[in-house]
Amino acid sequence: MRRISCESCSVRGGSLACNLPADVLADFRAAGTAVLYRPRQVIFGEGTPAAALYLLCHGAVKIFHSDRFGRDHILEVAAPGALLGELALDDGELMSVSAEALTDAQVLHLSRERLGGFIRRHPETALRFIAALSRELAVARQKVRELALKSAEGRLAGLLLQLARTDGTGVAAGARLHLPYTRRELAEMVGVSTETAIRLLTGLKRKGAIAADKREVVIADPERLMRIAQHDETTIGEAESGAPREVG
Repeated sequence: MRRISCESCSVRGGSLACNLPADVLADFRAAGTAVLYRPRQVIFGEGTPAAALYLLCHGAVKIFHSDRFGRDHILEVAAPGALLGELALDDGELMSVSAEALTDAQVLHLSRERLGGFIRRHPETALRFIAALSRELAVARQKVRELALKSAEGRLAGLLLQLARTDGTGVAAGARLHLPYTRRELAEMVGVSTETAIRLLTGLKRKGAIAADKREVVIADPERLMRIAQHDETTIGEAESGAPREVG
């Protein structure tokens, strides 16, 4: 993977670096350290000091929490432009999650000291960071809502649509979505066991919403997949059938 510059970044318009003047953009890039990661490399770990923010420039990164049994629970699959990590005022606070590259990825590491210096030099950029962090908070709240209200099938359908949009595949009929994830990782993303995830994929294929071809998912009927993804459970029995607390 080749290093991508801020000027040539395809997602710059949707990130906190959007429309920064050339001199401010150059200073922003100098305030961070661009690091390339291969798939399965850890970017930061749960329990380490919360002393930096990370801007995802390219690739996909999973944000996850590990329980006391050593099982991972994927909270989010971050797309380019996302701001990752947790920034504390001192080293006493620790990261509550881990981040691991799912694909080749480029991440801009912004330490507390250098980021603070950049904002002091350019105080107008502070609102950009607040807006970016607010977006991440909104993503987290949406995840909680889906776990509480949507069936497991609806969560899986929504995940497939999200992955199709973020990797550039699109959701047109016949679109082929390559999945660089194991069945276990897909299960962790929607909060079910691996066996349940496989059963749900089979169900979506039986309904004609998707088709499968080796490591690819073909979106056969995007409208039906969207209807399944948007369906909120309305009865206690249906909500329980989604098993939102079931984990892989």
